[in-house]
Amino acid sequence: MTSTAGQQRARFAALDPLLPPPPPLPPGDPVEAGGAAGTIAHVRFASGSWQRLWSPARLQILSAILPLDAGAGMSALLSAWRERIALADTAPDSSCTVTWPSRDVVVARALLDHGLAPQLALAVRAPAKGAAHTVSGVTVRDSTHGDLEEITDLRFEELRYTSFVGHGVVRPGAKALLAEEVRRGLHFGGRVWIAEEEGVTVGMVTGGKRSPVSGDALAGRLPPGEWGYLGTLAVTAAARSRGIGRALTAVAHDELFSPSLRGTFVSYNPTNPLSPVFWHRQGYRPLWTTWAVSPAAALR
Repeated sequence: MTSTAGQQRARFAALDPLLPPPPPLPPGDPVEAGGAAGTIAHVRFASGSWQRLWSPARLQILSAILPLDAGAGMSALLSAWRERIALADTAPDSSCTVTWPSRDVVVARALLDHGLAPQLALAVRAPAKGAAHTVSGVTVRDSTHGDLEEITDLRFEELRYTSFVGHGVVRPGAKALLAEEVRRGLHFGGRVWIAEEEGVTVGMVTGGKRSPVSGDALAGRLPPGEWGYLGTLAVTAAARSRGIGRALTAVAHDELFSPSLRGTFVSYNPTNPLSPVFWHRQGYRPLWTTWAVSPAAALR
């Protein structure tokens, strides 16, 4: 381990006890500046793919190991990255992203100064059963294959909302992609809880359990062990502000809980006017924040 990597490991441990030790830099184009080292990975999602509903078609992903003066190091690295962007193809439908510990406000300042904005937060909650919460006339139950159409409609409504306040993109064929994802999830045992009122579906939440495995999206993000997660939470516009989302998450937390669980996690858009307040009230707090800027904006 280099001294800079060791300093970052110690710094992460001091910032937040739930941050796992930072892994080595992933493969990508190397970039160095101001005592900082990084790699830039280039990702392109195929046309018509599921990923394009939640991301631009092209991504440049910066990973970094920063010196003791982390803010200055990130600023220098971002300036070097900007020079790379200026020489590259800045195609539309693309984005440059950095994922960094949420509590590192020194680095957050550098990211803001370079025009990046918070796009996504990975938030965690201590392991606990859900506090019972009911809404008069509303029943929460496990979904069945007969709920496919209603679940798809709710997920499409959530995608449309997210397209205004976050990273969702309503592309041609989006509803069919969502329906296939819901069908696959139900077939392979994914958990979906439904809220019903007088026989009408008014809300849903997805969930399950995962363990960080080397090479997957959670590696380097969460400590080892079993984690519960909540995915899409959606309540119809007419039924919001009545506690239905709280009732759904209470049931999900209760059914996901086990003595061996390390905790539960969710992802939400920090700029969404509903999500951050809701999830914080359910006991979640941000651990990682993904920051993003379009290449065109980065060159202004």
